[in-house]
Amino acid sequence: MKTLIVAALLLLALPVLAGPALTPDGPTVTIQSIEPMSANFVCTPGNPYNANAAGYYNFYNFTESYATLFDPALCPTCDLGTSITRVRMLLRLNAAATFQISASLAEAVDAGNGCFVPGAVVAQSGAATVTGITAAGGYYINLNWTSPCLEPGYKYFLIFNLGEPGALVAGPYVDNDGVTACNSWHNSGAGWVNVASMFVGDPFVWAETDCCQLPVPEQAQGWGTIKSLFR
Repeated sequence: MKTLIVAALLLLALPVLAGPALTPDGPTVTIQSIEPMSANFVCTPGNPYNANAAGYYNFYNFTESYATLFDPALCPTCDLGTSITRVRMLLRLNAAATFQISASLAEAVDAGNGCFVPGAVVAQSGAATVTGITAAGGYYINLNWTSPCLEPGYKYFLIFNLGEPGALVAGPYVDNDGVTACNSWHNSGAGWVNVASMFVGDPFVWAETDCCQLPVPEQAQGWGTIKSLFR
């Protein structure tokens, strides 16, 4: 198992904002500054940090998964295919936090009325351990992962998995744009729950991606063939 040293500490303002009605456990704080993203990507599908955070939630049950809708078609320069190179999430951590992480891609199942829900997992990264947290604060949690090549025209859910031991993990930062319907989901072991019933914004979960080329002949591939690329 790899060990991941997280060094991207965010500076946080000390004043506490008024907690929204849906705050499950704790207050929020404002992010003041942030490390720039890597330059080695084509686009960033998911919900990338955009300097517009509502704050974080003290909400962690030792094993959590967060899913965000992931559409390769949002990388217009990648007309043949898109591959994930790094998965990122913005979390509030306390000093000495140590926990496992991994990432997944799941089918986006059409539930009707324009709503998609996470389905079967079709690709899974290896696991890594986050360690080296010396001070409380907001951190980018980064996981390097080269995913299979994803064909434009199919939606997925990008899943960030947070595993045990999990002590001293506070919870996720969310955006200040309101919750996008059916865009973000949470699972603590009992099934996927729409984040709209929990938080006032979507968690920051996103991927840095690059272009790739699907095996030839591309035109003859159906959804079953695409899924077989993950096995």
